[in-house]
Amino acid sequence: RQSKASWRKTAAALVISGVALLGAAAYMHGDLLASPVRMRYNRNVAARAAVGDAAPEFSLPSASGKAVSLSSFRGPFGLEQLSKPVVVYFYGGQGSPSCTKQAEAFARAYPDFKKAGAEVLGVSRDSVDFSKDWKAEKELPFPLLSDAEGKIRDAYGIKKDFFGALDGRETYVIGRDGKIKMKFNNQFDVDAHVDKALSALEGL
Repeated sequence: RQSKASWRKTAAALVISGVALLGAAAYMHGDLLASPVRMRYNRNVAARAAVGDAAPEFSLPSASGKAVSLSSFRGPFGLEQLSKPVVVYFYGGQGSPSCTKQAEAFARAYPDFKKAGAEVLGVSRDSVDFSKDWKAEKELPFPLLSDAEGKIRDAYGIKKDFFGALDGRETYVIGRDGKIKMKFNNQFDVDAHVDKALSALEGL
């Protein structure tokens, strides 16, 4: 029979191997290297925003240098008939393969979003300058907003994945009444974010 010390060594080795495998998977995914600020853990995260809730308001600097507010898509006096649905997708940051693929998917589908009367907003922790360069490089037609401190991400209650190593990838469809009509969270199936958002808009 193995001694207690031998069992402890075996258990420790298994734990270390498991952590290494998770780290390797995240490394291969490319997200851990995209932005060092993504390694911060969420602090003061609010309760998760749910379908039917009023979407938390925000005003963030965009890659164009101008601030973009969620309320700017509401009609005068809050009239729903003159308001515009908004698709807000939170992603880890420019530079990773998955975030690039997701942005390009939203860009290809942008005419469909406009046809549905909606605007698309991408939100990450990346700086305005970095977002500006990346937006130009990828020819993205929609605004990229900088939530450098993660306050808006926290206001929506978006939790991190992989034991805090990756920012959650979450998409919201916000209706003309300012309420959340759909939310979708998936770290790796980036195309599904576009499909789910378009489907939700069809019912508005």
